[in-house]
Amino acid sequence: MGTGSRCGAERRGRRRSVRPDIGTFIDDEGGYTAIALVVAMLVSLTLVFGTAAAAWSQARAADVQQVADAAAMAGENAVAGFTTVAQVSDACVLSMGIAGLVTLGAGLVLAMIPTGPTEAASADVVQAGKSLLDERRSFATSAAQGLQKLEAALPAIVMANASSCISANCAGSMEYSGTAVPCPLTSETDYSFLEQEAAETAEDEAALDQSAQELQDASDERKAAEDKANAARERAWRADCVDDPKCARERAGHLAGLSDVYNPNYGSASAWRWGYARTRAINYYRVRLEAEKPDGSGPEAMSRSAARRRFYQYAIEQLEGATCVEEGGTVMIDLPVMPHGADIRETPLYTESIWPCTDEGGGRTLHSSLDCPGATGPASGTASLAEVDAGVQRCEACKMTVGMMGVVANASTNTDNGFEHYWRIIAEAGTEYTQAKAEEADADEKLQGIAEEGADLFEQAIEALSVDRPEFKPAGWQGCVAVVGREGGVSVPTELTASFLSGAELPPGLAVSAAVLATEETSDGTNVLSDLFSGLKSRSGFGAGDLADAVCGFWGEMLVDYGADYGSAKTNVDGFLDGFDEISGLGVGGWLKNRISDIVAGAGFEPVDMRARKPVLTHSQNVLDQAGEAGSNVGFARQVLTELPEDRRRAASTLAREALNRLGVLDGTVFTVAEIEIPGTGVAIPLTIDLADFIGSS
Repeated sequence: MGTGSRCGAERRGRRRSVRPDIGTFIDDEGGYTAIALVVAMLVSLTLVFGTAAAAWSQARAADVQQVADAAAMAGENAVAGFTTVAQVSDACVLSMGIAGLVTLGAGLVLAMIPTGPTEAASADVVQAGKSLLDERRSFATSAAQGLQKLEAALPAIVMANASSCISANCAGSMEYSGTAVPCPLTSETDYSFLEQEAAETAEDEAALDQSAQELQDASDERKAAEDKANAARERAWRADCVDDPKCARERAGHLAGLSDVYNPNYGSASAWRWGYARTRAINYYRVRLEAEKPDGSGPEAMSRSAARRRFYQYAIEQLEGATCVEEGGTVMIDLPVMPHGADIRETPLYTESIWPCTDEGGGRTLHSSLDCPGATGPASGTASLAEVDAGVQRCEACKMTVGMMGVVANASTNTDNGFEHYWRIIAEAGTEYTQAKAEEADADEKLQGIAEEGADLFEQAIEALSVDRPEFKPAGWQGCVAVVGREGGVSVPTELTASFLSGAELPPGLAVSAAVLATEETSDGTNVLSDLFSGLKSRSGFGAGDLADAVCGFWGEMLVDYGADYGSAKTNVDGFLDGFDEISGLGVGGWLKNRISDIVAGAGFEPVDMRARKPVLTHSQNVLDQAGEAGSNVGFARQVLTELPEDRRRAASTLAREALNRLGVLDGTVFTVAEIEIPGTGVAIPLTIDLADFIGSS
């Protein structure tokens, strides 16, 4: 055993043998040669760049599917935009209908309130409601026409937007061609509902307008009757309590000495009652009766006193039997007018047999009393004053006749110095008041009948609006199928691989994709309507705080609630109606107000789904099967590609121009769907859509 290393001589003496086939790469000492190192590096580089080329080829080969997905989404996005425009138009039509009818209803209520300024307001409110409904009809017509025209061009818009998206994805030598086809290709929406609904409302509007006029006429009648009743009451109160120059109260105190306890004063007609005047008169005649005595010592003075006594007794009897009822809806004021002069002959004072008679030499004679000095013969019963005119003799001593009785109240009735003068005014005013109140009650009954008819008409009109809203089914509502092809002959990049690999090309490629609309749960759509109304408000300039402003504000509330919860419609209606200070919560007017509010609340307006629609990818066969397309995806795709324009690079611009031509847009890309006139402003604002958002930059 040795130590240390072998010497060079020893090593040279024991050389290893190398195989001739690998000697190029491994030297005689077992190490790698320079050639081996070069070959290894070349193989490594070839593998690296070959893998990169393969990865690039695989990625670019799959890009056609991504482009197809983007094209399907772009095409369906145009359908989503159209759906939003259609729903906004329907929201305007429905909200304008409800707001217009409720405004007419407010006019009905105001027409029932018998005050002059409110009558004018009623006419203005009714006209505002009619104007809003007129504008609704005009808008519905233009919206139906605009939506139909837009929907007719929708297939071209869908295809143009998809083609524009495909063109935007072309980069360098990567050329794609294709488009998206809406399914179905034609619309299935019936737009006649917009104009038909507006036409039906027009009939109801005419009937409601007629009811408003009838209510106004009946209200005028009621107001006239009410004014007549109030005037009669005022006149009676003044005759009873207001010195002008005197009154019944003053005369009762002066002539009968009545104290304030039995002869009170009432400071206003509203605090005064008909029964108060009757009680005052009874107290007056009782005191006069108790204090009555002859004004002289002769028989004629005795007769005058007897006549006055009987007159006072008669007045008390009549007053105690008089009617003074004014409770609830019952009014009956029946106060007696005290007779005087010839009027005595029309009363029991003329026909009652109460005057004593005696048999005198000339025959049966009537006296005012048996104490009469002319009553010398035997008593002969009693007789009436009428019998003096029929044959019973007049006593020449006391001279008791109908004329004696008639003169008792004659002067006090015919001059403003007597109690009977003022009582006559009170009694006649009571008759007029009763008649006016009867006329007022008849007018109330008439108002109630017309109001019920108007409420029924209003309910009928609201029911016509409360039907389910239409389902828009434009072209593409079932989805869009995109077909995208990649041209063959695209070379794999050779900048780094040319020294290691031979040239290669990608083969032609084809991809199919589909998209459908899905609701976006995070949005209820009210922001769209709110923004619309805010824009309309700022552009029209309304907001002056007048009637038009109130109507527009109410319409805006109903518009924004279209996509939210129409259960709040009652709150909106109540707020609008309560905005008219003249509307009272009592009487027929209050009943109609509550009925209108309840009708709207009970109409069952369902909130329309205004959530934003967004395109989402789906399996293309789902859309094709639903749309009834025959054949496989590939067969359908080839058919679509075959039908594209020969110059596929210009497909997007060609389709975009086709869409604009169908819409009649000759300059620019803005299309006017409809015009809406803001109530009470006379300002018509176009509702437009910029098609550049849906047909791309082409």
